[in-house]
Amino acid sequence: MKLQFIKIFISFILLIISIPYANTQEAAVEQNNTRVSVYLHPVTMYYALLELSPIYLTVEIPFSLYNSLVIRPSYLNISHGEEEAFRLGSDFGFRYYLTGKGEGLYLQGQMGVFYFRDNLCCCACGVPFVYPEPFYFTMSISSKSLWLDAMGYIGYSLKFSNVSIFIDAGFGPMLLITKFVRKELDEGLLLDLNIGIGIPF
Repeated sequence: MKLQFIKIFISFILLIISIPYANTQEAAVEQNNTRVSVYLHPVTMYYALLELSPIYLTVEIPFSLYNSLVIRPSYLNISHGEEEAFRLGSDFGFRYYLTGKGEGLYLQGQMGVFYFRDNLCCCACGVPFVYPEPFYFTMSISSKSLWLDAMGYIGYSLKFSNVSIFIDAGFGPMLLITKFVRKELDEGLLLDLNIGIGIPF
């Protein structure tokens, strides 16, 4: 009887000791998962080595273990002979963690606003623009556009004390509003895959 009482007493003491430890671990996890993280995109960095000059970042600002604000500024400047493309702007969105742990499976919605300019070499015989007859020759046509897109993503995130990682895939419609000879609207569907390695602050 006395031995059984000692076992119960020791078990009770261990339980009391383990509660603060568990709370400390939970608090540490919550602290890690609610820190602001800035992610680099390795695939984009690879293209930067090819002198395509892209800059693409993801900044995650957690509001709680369920919700985060996501900002994705980007810059792209491609030059290939006489053909050029330039894009500058940012995406803004919200990330929702399904498990409520600030990591794991998430859904994300975002909208992007960009200034887009391209300078494409083209021949008037294949271009439906209306020009006076002397201008019917091979020429470089420059267009400036407002690029708008709305994307939905599904992804997975892992967060540690010194590094954060995510991977996601998404798709959505995009719209180019271009003013050349007349105002034109071009529509399309964007597909996107991202891998991010970040530093929490």
